[in-house]
Amino acid sequence: MLIYVMKLFRFIFHFCFLFLITYTFACHEHTGSKLPERNNGKAWLADKSTRLGFKKMDEQFHHANSLESLEDYHKQADQILSIINEILSSCTMTGQGHEELHKYINLLLEEVHIMKGNDITLAKKAKSDLIEKITKYSLYFE
Repeated sequence: MLIYVMKLFRFIFHFCFLFLITYTFACHEHTGSKLPERNNGKAWLADKSTRLGFKKMDEQFHHANSLESLEDYHKQADQILSIINEILSSCTMTGQGHEELHKYINLLLEEVHIMKGNDITLAKKAKSDLIEKITKYSLYFE
């Protein structure tokens, strides 16, 4: 019975992951690796849920550990996806700032996707790149 529950949970998680990626890319034009634009040289005003979500990511993922396993990277990618899902589900931003936030989230999702893969070298680099992108959040949003 436990095996079936675990399989169901895994199925639901992967469904949510695919939904999140589909929603993010379908909600707005796919921007590839393009960085968000600033608001006339200033950071966009983010809503409270976005600020809290990025703060949470920054607190949990502020350094890389060279001893992490592929399973560790998968678990961390799942944690990032959960935080991103929280941000998207409670986002109240509108207009150009909202569009730029989605560009930024797309950049994070690209790294998360690599972390979920089967190559530990790529996962390690993706986590490092993800951390760098998370720390640059304040350049684009306040």
